[in-house]
Amino acid sequence: MKTLFQRFGDGKAGRFPRRVAIVGGGPAGAFLALHLRREAAEAGRDLEVVVYEPAWQVAGEEAGGGWCWKGCNHCAGGLSPLLCAELRRLGLELPERLVQDRIRRVTIQGYWKNIEIDVPPGREMVSVFRGGYPVKRRHRDESFDSWLLGEAARAGARVVAARVMWIHRRADGGWRLELSGPGGGGMAEADFVALATGVNKGCGGLEGLGLAAIREALPGFRPPRRRKALVFEVELDTPLPGELAGVLHFVEYGSRELRLEMCSVVPKRRFATVVLVGPAVDAARTGADNRAILDRFLALPHVRKLLPPQQKVRAACLCTPWMVTGVARRFVADGAAAVGDLATTRLNKDGILSACVMARALAQTLVRRGGDEASLRRGYVPAVRAFQRDNWCAALVFLTHRLVFSNSVLSRVLYQAVIYERKTRPSSERQLEQALWEVASGEQPYARVLRRMLHPRVVISVLHGGFYITLRNTLTEKAFGLKWEGFGRFPTGVAWERLHVKRAEFARWLAMAGTRVPPEGLEFERMYTIRIPAPRGVILRQIGRFGEPDRRFLRPRGVVVRRLAGEPCREGCLIQYRVFHRRFCFHLLLERVLEDRLAVYRVLDGFARQGILVFEVEEAGPGVCDLSIYVAFNFPRGRGVFSRIFWRAFRRLFPAFVHDVLWNHSLCQFKDALLDDLRRAGGARGDVGSREERVDPASRPAA
Repeated sequence: MKTLFQRFGDGKAGRFPRRVAIVGGGPAGAFLALHLRREAAEAGRDLEVVVYEPAWQVAGEEAGGGWCWKGCNHCAGGLSPLLCAELRRLGLELPERLVQDRIRRVTIQGYWKNIEIDVPPGREMVSVFRGGYPVKRRHRDESFDSWLLGEAARAGARVVAARVMWIHRRADGGWRLELSGPGGGGMAEADFVALATGVNKGCGGLEGLGLAAIREALPGFRPPRRRKALVFEVELDTPLPGELAGVLHFVEYGSRELRLEMCSVVPKRRFATVVLVGPAVDAARTGADNRAILDRFLALPHVRKLLPPQQKVRAACLCTPWMVTGVARRFVADGAAAVGDLATTRLNKDGILSACVMARALAQTLVRRGGDEASLRRGYVPAVRAFQRDNWCAALVFLTHRLVFSNSVLSRVLYQAVIYERKTRPSSERQLEQALWEVASGEQPYARVLRRMLHPRVVISVLHGGFYITLRNTLTEKAFGLKWEGFGRFPTGVAWERLHVKRAEFARWLAMAGTRVPPEGLEFERMYTIRIPAPRGVILRQIGRFGEPDRRFLRPRGVVVRRLAGEPCREGCLIQYRVFHRRFCFHLLLERVLEDRLAVYRVLDGFARQGILVFEVEEAGPGVCDLSIYVAFNFPRGRGVFSRIFWRAFRRLFPAFVHDVLWNHSLCQFKDALLDDLRRAGGARGDVGSREERVDPASRPAA
């Protein structure tokens, strides 16, 4: 069965065009030109391909002359792993100068906590600028669309800097194109016309070819359903810090006053592209409405935490393009077809890859079958219909996604289920995490994503690791008086593989320092990690408050943590740790501080035998560190019969999850208090209201 990403094979031949005119030089037009030239060369056919693009202009000296793309392309500029793989398959090597950032992690921000998913090994995900905006960026003449259209020209296609004003049918069934522009006015001839105009400049009376001209080539054509998006570039004073660089953020909710359904923040060195979709954007009618949405979005508390502190944030440019949500009607005719967004696209994801898939199917059809309507319906239409069927599943996927992440309870349940999977299963067996990755990256058809979401292991993870653990942890928080108010909620769970790696790493460090290494196979073992955008020294000073009465973390009801002797964060420091009753009390001795990275505490007494508590501050990037807490110990065995029975029962009934709840809450307090101190020291973040803005009138829908 043909699927969304498969080729469409040979079939009965029809009329083969000798000259193809492509109206529009965006990704759909450029990919079509590339595929046509390659398919024709493989088939031994003589095929002339001409691309008409009015935004094609002579580049400046920074780009070394030549040609480049002028204007805005109304796009977030993220290249998915599948698209990067497709470029490599075509023998196209994306120049490093076009890559603004290499995505190493995807963060899905829910109402409860963020879910962070690392880009799997072997996958490549990058961000680029599609056109010539924002104005202030360096090397404006260099963009992804310029490069891709240039590759089509190097493959043998001819690119003409002209606007197609009208399309006339010749008596022999061919086409005459009426042109306007410095690159070629007058008339042009073609046997086949591919309309790759997109929906922002080609439909609905907006600037461009226009709906009437499209219907001249495609009688009865109806554009696909569309929805407005708000796209703007955020400019910072300096490049994004290590915590934000290389991280693609999806923000799944706004506020009661700002109703949003989907938001993405794509990092690009000193810029970040923000895309907003939702009822608030749908209701906006004027430029002032759009600017108000921008300001309110940047002022949201959970969005402010994404942006680096101590920096001014400005909106460098803004536009309101249409986003395709449906399928066009009557998009093929004798000698003509719509391709790319003008026909359809994947819902909410990867429009460039969608354009590539449709362009490949159309090129194969024209070269192997022919350009008549019957051939197009046999070879090309099934490729477009595959997107339509898959988008039905996409609607269910995104509805579920939106309901879960915008609800505090369901968002927490999903977060707990993901963490449960990570702690108990290797990466190859995490069905729920894989489903979230496929939704975020668009790596699989939505039908497959939907089937994965219904996998028995996913259901078990959600029921046990999600609902049950959420209920248990909520009750524990109430027992200890823990409240999630006034500070951020950050992910702290550590994956099964990382725990094993860090355990061995700690053992090597301790052995090198001549310190006693804890035995393997300890009965209780936990590790938590939180990423903090702060220097190592600042974090170590905050760790030094462990055991001090004025600390701003680890202060649950019934838990006493106090320093009894020694200096804070100095070897010999003695800490008492008691939970409710003196029988659950033990003392921690700071045994070693290794290279301003590890603080190693030994458990001296209490029920924890051979116990160890390790604080590690590891640099994760410029100005960013990972703070990890590692705890491990054995339970007592007892000497007499009753004593052994008691400790065996204690070991089985010991509520290890209480430790998880306490340290999860405390690490979030720790990070928030430290960031709050940094913000106060650095002053205000900056006035979001001051901006240099370019609103593209061509992309604004009519009121």
